[in-house]
Amino acid sequence: MPQPPDVPRLLARTTPFIVSHRANWPHLNLAPLGVEIPATHRFDPTRLDSRDVIDGLHRLDRFSFGPQDMLMPRWVLFDCGEFPGLVMGLGAPARTLPLAVRRAYHVDHRPDAFVPLSMWVAVHNAEPGAWFGHNLSSANLVLGDAALPGLATVTKALGIAATGATRQYGATQWGSPSLHIHLNFGDLHLLSAYTPAHTHPATFAYRLEVDPARLAQVLTPGWRKPQTPPTLTIDADDGEALLDLHAQLEAGVDWLLVGADPGPEGRPQRIHLRSA
Repeated sequence: MPQPPDVPRLLARTTPFIVSHRANWPHLNLAPLGVEIPATHRFDPTRLDSRDVIDGLHRLDRFSFGPQDMLMPRWVLFDCGEFPGLVMGLGAPARTLPLAVRRAYHVDHRPDAFVPLSMWVAVHNAEPGAWFGHNLSSANLVLGDAALPGLATVTKALGIAATGATRQYGATQWGSPSLHIHLNFGDLHLLSAYTPAHTHPATFAYRLEVDPARLAQVLTPGWRKPQTPPTLTIDADDGEALLDLHAQLEAGVDWLLVGADPGPEGRPQRIHLRSA
């Protein structure tokens, strides 16, 4: 079972930052869940002084999604996140990080460089109060022994709170080991179970009804996700079951994604669902 976030330790070792066009700033909560984003760490992607942190975001994206054929070109992050929406993250000065991590970020000779260790990218939907979570990444993949439990979870909690969203949409692969992170914020209303419009058709789209109290609880030391009993469990790689599930969704049947567990050794992830 994933370790719960050690929020005091996490925030003692990192600084929150945001990347968004400055015209958006008055419409965002720049102290989400009471965590102040310092003025020095609010970056406008149209300004040259944002380049270093944006370079770091692309290296973080490469660690996370390069092997999955979902690497973002720079224009995609700018057009689809940094300018119209936001990038919320936590980072730290290079000098506080292990040498291997500094090298991975290409800042091994720049001890004062600010290194983004996580990001949640979101863009506003046409639907009032709704935001689409475009990307969630954590450097725990490369931090090794210096990994920060809960890094991605806390980043997403702060990001949702910064947007003030009442609904959050997203798309994730069934086999993703990060499903438990998204489920921390509530059960996910499935909108698709098979999505050929995506690079990876075995992707589901979802809607989360945002509960501000739940966001705050996620940051409470020792918090654990409440368990919703499932009515159906399938394997993440069971294409026939996913297509059947998608057919039910298109027919108007409501399904909630309520849990995901690693399968037995060598077996795919187990997906837990509940009819709504």
